[in-house]
Amino acid sequence: MIPRSEVQEIEKPGWVLLFGRRKTGKTYIVKHMVKHENYFFVTRGGLILEHDEQLSYPVFEERIKNLLLKDITVVVDEFQRLPGRFLDLLHYQSPESRAKLILVGSSLSVARKLMEKRSPLLGIVRPVRIGLIRPADVIRGLSNLEPELALKIAPYIRDPWIIRFVNPANFRISEVINAIRFNVPALIGEVFSEEERNLTDRYELVMRALSLGNSSPGEIAGYISGFIEKELRSQDVKSYLANLLRMGIASRIRLTGRKRYIYGIESPLIDLFYYLDTKLGYYEVDVPMDELENLASVKEGVYFERFVLDLIASIYGARVQRSIEPEIDGILVKRGRIVASVEVKMGSISREEITSFLNKAPREGKKIVVAREGPSVDGVSFFTPSDILSLLR
Repeated sequence: MIPRSEVQEIEKPGWVLLFGRRKTGKTYIVKHMVKHENYFFVTRGGLILEHDEQLSYPVFEERIKNLLLKDITVVVDEFQRLPGRFLDLLHYQSPESRAKLILVGSSLSVARKLMEKRSPLLGIVRPVRIGLIRPADVIRGLSNLEPELALKIAPYIRDPWIIRFVNPANFRISEVINAIRFNVPALIGEVFSEEERNLTDRYELVMRALSLGNSSPGEIAGYISGFIEKELRSQDVKSYLANLLRMGIASRIRLTGRKRYIYGIESPLIDLFYYLDTKLGYYEVDVPMDELENLASVKEGVYFERFVLDLIASIYGARVQRSIEPEIDGILVKRGRIVASVEVKMGSISREEITSFLNKAPREGKKIVVAREGPSVDGVSFFTPSDILSLLR
């Protein structure tokens, strides 16, 4: 079991709305990590399940009216499938309620609708977004492994649905490759369906472009224009990216000193699927596993670097920014001030590479180098994987 620090937010007083894209662990958190007395799950057909009992909506409505008057915690999972009058009921019951209510929804659009001006629950529920597992939580969950192995596999484990397909202590990328081949397309289809959007060819092309390292709207537009009749502008791509950001599929990092962002796919599992399928078409064609593993290794360093940067940023309470010219792996910014520049290597690093990093890095803030091994250099804080885990503790 990997701990989730979001539990602290959920357990604070008041009614809570948990939201986020599918398969990020919302149901697992409320069922196994949050103490509750009653748990209701709403099926796609509208039936409400509690333990082995199937309830119609009128029966559920009467039951929850009574439960909200008690000093207990009640969970309603996939609540957005209930009739619209359920929200009006909650609005009416909220002043008299003694219970803590946790609503769980798999659509980010649901959260937006509940926070709109005309929503019955505006100002009544507190939204808590559940995304990928936070880096520090993953490392705590993998604390029984060797530090280097923990940091290597942690990026994949951040997407919790993969845990049932792999053994962290004997991690093999082949197991990940097999698991994502059919699960990721189904997951993406579900996400688009929940957001009431169609998974069009252009969205597919945007995700494929991102997986290949095209990180700006202009680069993505250039890639897509090679596959469609009409040339696409970067402005057109921005609308697709905005929707992918809202759905929790894409992420972005600000460029230091500029009002521009670079984009990527947030989940390494989704990114790896689109990368392998774009390169080899392995979703529809059987490809030898050794060929897939060799191609996946190209991405390994990228995922490692991004995870380590996010982990160190969480320790400093900072945000990660990037610098492309000059190229710097990560710049940590807190309250608008640079607190550190970071260079990350999966293997060893040479004195020449550290010197090059120092020459490029901004004067402000600490200079941090993360690598398996390397020389001691004045003015540089050097961390091995073991050092990072010790720092986290």
